Amino acid sequence: MKNLQFSINVPMKPEKIMKFITDFEYYKNYFPSQIKEVRILDKRNDEIITEERIIFSTLIKKEIVQKSQHKLISNKELRTEIIDGPAKNTIINIICAEKEMGSEVKFNINMKLSLKAKFLSPFIKKLYKRYLTAIIYKITLRETNDN
Repeated sequence: MKNLQFSINVPMKPEKIMKFITDFEYYKNYFPSQIKEVRILDKRNDEIITEERIIFSTLIKKEIVQKSQHKLISNKELRTEIIDGPAKNTIINIICAEKEMGSEVKFNINMKLSLKAKFLSPFIKKLYKRYLTAIIYKITLRETNDN
């Protein structure tokens, strides 16, 4: 499957954005209807293994459980690989580049789907983009409200 690439400009420093992005257990607060739970299964140095319970209520109408391995490459770059679930072997790279008025958050997703999920690939691509974009905007709002 082809890569999905896009970027978002936000008025925050890259390190601050990455701090919020790696607060995985907080994600259910961003999307309480879609994310049932995110649990940290293992944490070592700059590597975190999580288990996510995601509820799709549009097409699939069921709970999906997946495990992800998140590796902090630097305080501005994160590499996530889904290691179990319907999107197993999907890799998501997030790079936060400092700009004059904040940061550009770049996403590069190499999506892999199980045979059962392949027919949903156009929907899943849109979902990934919408979900990741919304997380960045919700992070920005969270930062604004915290100050």
